[in-house]
Amino acid sequence: MITLIIHWLQDAVESPFGYVRLAGVLLALVLIPLCVAQMIMSSAPARLYSEGGVLETLSVIFWIGALLLCLLALFRWHDRVDQRIFKWLCLICFLSAARELDAHILLNPNYFGQYGVRYRIDWFFSNKFEVSILLKLMWGAIFIVVLAFLFAPLFIWRKPMIHLIRNGDTAAGLFLFGITALAIGFIFDDILRGTHFMSGNLRRAIEETSEMLGAIFFFGGIFCLLWKPPSQLFGAQAEYNETSGSS
Repeated sequence: MITLIIHWLQDAVESPFGYVRLAGVLLALVLIPLCVAQMIMSSAPARLYSEGGVLETLSVIFWIGALLLCLLALFRWHDRVDQRIFKWLCLICFLSAARELDAHILLNPNYFGQYGVRYRIDWFFSNKFEVSILLKLMWGAIFIVVLAFLFAPLFIWRKPMIHLIRNGDTAAGLFLFGITALAIGFIFDDILRGTHFMSGNLRRAIEETSEMLGAIFFFGGIFCLLWKPPSQLFGAQAEYNETSGSS
């Protein structure tokens, strides 16, 4: 049985667009137990979807696991491209785990004192909180630097990444699914929080489930990169493009 599972995983990882099968299995493994829990447990929503509940705890575990995989990859692969990409993924995993743990609130004035920050637009662009302009500029600069480190690699390596996605690379596909799931979680958590067209329990269920799936997909994508690092994927893609161009 274990041999069959390993063979199936290897085939899915190595096959073009095999990530679709992997994502389908992961979705089933997540959604079926959740549906069963909903049916047999009256207190399931409170235990599963609340702050600090089962899904949020699992999200933290998968992000920390993904971070550990990145650290392992840094010791395993020494190409410059690999080092840069895995350091970038380390940053993503660290910030995501911290976000799930609500560690960002430690930078609020309630904890960080007079140098704290509030994650609100009116904190930066109004005098409502009576904060000095220098403090706003300092935090604004910090956020811009962090955002630059997060999004600049997407621009720098956009061409090989797009080619890998088009050609059905497993790691690239899992990362794409992960980004999509995290975006859905962000929309239901931060944008639709004050809406009334759906119940709060349903909104939290979609939010927490999406965020956990995002963590799982990233974990799977990084695990695939342990198998075959980015430098090899980019190199294989460049060779494929040269062959296609010459023919």
